[in-house]
Amino acid sequence: MAVMGANDLVNMCKNIATNNKTLYVYACFGSPMTQRNKERYTNNCDYNRQESRKRKILAASNDTFGFDCVNMIKGILWGWCGDINATYGGARYASNGVPDTNANGMFQDYCYDKTNDFSNIVPGEFVWMNGHIGVYVGDNLVVECTPIWKDGVQFTGLGNRGGKSGYNNRTWTSHGKSKFIDYGSQPTPGFLPSRGYYTEGDQDSHVAMIDNFYMDKVKGNYFGTYTKQLTMALQDKYNIPGGIDGNIGPYTLNKMKELGLSSSISLPSRGYFKEGDSGDSISLIDDFLANQVYGDYFGTFTKYGTKALQIIGKADGVYDDAIDGNFGPKTLATAEHYGFKY
Repeated sequence: MAVMGANDLVNMCKNIATNNKTLYVYACFGSPMTQRNKERYTNNCDYNRQESRKRKILAASNDTFGFDCVNMIKGILWGWCGDINATYGGARYASNGVPDTNANGMFQDYCYDKTNDFSNIVPGEFVWMNGHIGVYVGDNLVVECTPIWKDGVQFTGLGNRGGKSGYNNRTWTSHGKSKFIDYGSQPTPGFLPSRGYYTEGDQDSHVAMIDNFYMDKVKGNYFGTYTKQLTMALQDKYNIPGGIDGNIGPYTLNKMKELGLSSSISLPSRGYFKEGDSGDSISLIDDFLANQVYGDYFGTFTKYGTKALQIIGKADGVYDDAIDGNFGPKTLATAEHYGFKY
């Protein structure tokens, strides 16, 4: 039975790595390093009794949380919430139907779709090597707890897919989906390129599918988010006087007509078309913009179409990442939410 969604797991891992003081403490699933817990964990196993490790545990501040690799995952699944006043940081041992198991057991016994092909990995999957485990969080990054490098919960690059510049990189053996995680919000793997996202300058049949999706979304007789963003693409691409504001004034309309828009269209009395307008003129403008985005090349229009999708997804609560115009896993999942198929 799933304990949480993949996005919730990813966000929790990122939060621990970014916003909390942590230290690698073997067999610890999120306890704050109070004096009582220090005494407990420096005597619970041979690893923690090593002089070098014991010194680090005893020197840790009270608001430092102890984890090891699999206990980071178990702690989250057991309800860890960063409560420095709780013995285990808010976690309850062996709760939520999640057993106490080691890294190998967590992967071998409680993961499925296990593979050593990392081209189709999605955020929230577990990455594994003998005796060690972490969580893939997207963008070629893993959150893992290890005594090397930063000695605690940290971001590392996924070496199996080229790693990540600026991070320590690790190559793992396999990855798989956890039986305790709901991956329903994740996009179908296999669509995105090996780097994990499409961006300006890419060209292939999948980009053509993205462009066709935006073509269908912009067509109509209403000046909505897609009309505005694709108008901004035109203004950006052709450096139209007046700036990149998404409104269609005299300069923008003239450029549209120069590129093939019907010459019969005239501006409303206010002097420009804007978001919220509708009618036959907007229908012709939408058809014109749809023709501009058509193709198999990720250019300016594809980038702004992607921003439109991200803006709409964020407003509807189905997209929670940056509005950057790159087409990655979360954007793909959002597109699928609105009917994108491939």
